[in-house]
Amino acid sequence: MNSEAQLNILLEIPNLNGDLKQIAEKVKADQRISFTEGVLLYEKAELGYLGILANYIREKRHGDKTYFNRNFHIEPTNVCVFSCKFCSYSRLIKEKSEGWEYTIEEMLDIVKKYDDQPVTEVHLVGGVLPQYDLQFYSELFTAIHQHRADLHVKALTPVEYHYMFKKAKIDYATGMKLMKEAGLDSIPGGGAEIFHPEIREKIARDKCTGEQWLQIHEEWHKLGMRSNATMLYGHIETTEDRVDHFIKLREQQDKTG
Repeated sequence: MNSEAQLNILLEIPNLNGDLKQIAEKVKADQRISFTEGVLLYEKAELGYLGILANYIREKRHGDKTYFNRNFHIEPTNVCVFSCKFCSYSRLIKEKSEGWEYTIEEMLDIVKKYDDQPVTEVHLVGGVLPQYDLQFYSELFTAIHQHRADLHVKALTPVEYHYMFKKAKIDYATGMKLMKEAGLDSIPGGGAEIFHPEIREKIARDKCTGEQWLQIHEEWHKLGMRSNATMLYGHIETTEDRVDHFIKLREQQDKTG
């Protein structure tokens, strides 16, 4: 049974909540749901109902296809200048004895371990340190491509880029252009956490703001490049904060395509 048939059956359920049925009708009509409807989905919709709507949109856009990515991770360091409340991964500079700090050569050695494997991407993200600056990562990205040109480099979040660009005294547009020239292919979605400023202030006050996160991705998109976005949920945020997060991402997509 295809996704359209599943959606039609869903719409014929006699006791389906009227508001949920209206949302399903909007999805079928290719209309956007509102903030209020997004909150309703979180609070009232069953997982199976959501799955039918999501799969309908997926097949409409991409057909009956699923895409996979063979990647491996490199974490340059777990030592960080920031102290986010939710992070049990990082170590502060004063705790360096419990951490690691890879050199460019050491990270290239990790890349070389995958030379005979059909990987498509290397994913780099880690802590934030002063010595891991613009020049450091530019040299790393270039070195990776020089060793293996077909390897897609997905690296660093706006948290790292904001810190690096500020240290280098350059704006976001200039910084992202330099990263692209060095060999960066895409940006992962980390560091988004929750965009709402009050929540972000409580869980990650030292890092770039939600607005700055979106600005850095916007400059990257202006270069014709792609990026991901995450959401850290299940802590002190509300349902409304989650939907606000999605709305801001949707507005970003509208703005940059």
